[in-house]
Amino acid sequence: SDSSEAYYMATPGLHVVTPATVSDAYGLLREAIASDDPVVFLEPKRLYWSKDSWNPEEPPAVEPIGRAVVRRSGRSATLITYGPSVPVCLEAAEAARAEGWDLEVVDLRSLVPFDDETVAASVRRTGRAVVVHESGGFGGPGGEIAARVTERCFHHLEAPVLRVAGFDIPYPPPMLERHHLPGVDRILDAVGRLQWEAVN
Repeated sequence: SDSSEAYYMATPGLHVVTPATVSDAYGLLREAIASDDPVVFLEPKRLYWSKDSWNPEEPPAVEPIGRAVVRRSGRSATLITYGPSVPVCLEAAEAARAEGWDLEVVDLRSLVPFDDETVAASVRRTGRAVVVHESGGFGGPGGEIAARVTERCFHHLEAPVLRVAGFDIPYPPPMLERHHLPGVDRILDAVGRLQWEAVN
């Protein structure tokens, strides 16, 4: 158990990808094999039991490395995430409806290269953003993502870009992971801190 993507992201020349769905695992792996650049392919173990099916003669579309995708459209705020945190963010977005929040979920799929265009377009629409990942908060990917969003969307932001991450401790054993990893409650707590009172 580990979230080592920050190490690889900080190594110039490496591409870093992490799928959240079966079809993306298929497509990103094919792209990684075909790439002329070295690719670190992160496999979220918690998603190993995910299943999907398709006609062998019509496999899923293969998207180029470096393209994010909007998994759920929304208007209130954007959850920016990747890999094993994608299903958690989608669950949080559904739960947020009870609070009156309509959350958009952006699945990065690729950490390097980074899809600034898709992420910035989403945040400019919603005006608020929370970055969610399992890696530790201090020195983690969320800091880089938040900086990129702030640089490109500053005049569109209604609140600071927040982060929900793993705690800054050694990675716990599997039986304790649920206490360490971002969950729905922690995500909704962050969304609740996005200065909603400024809207009225």
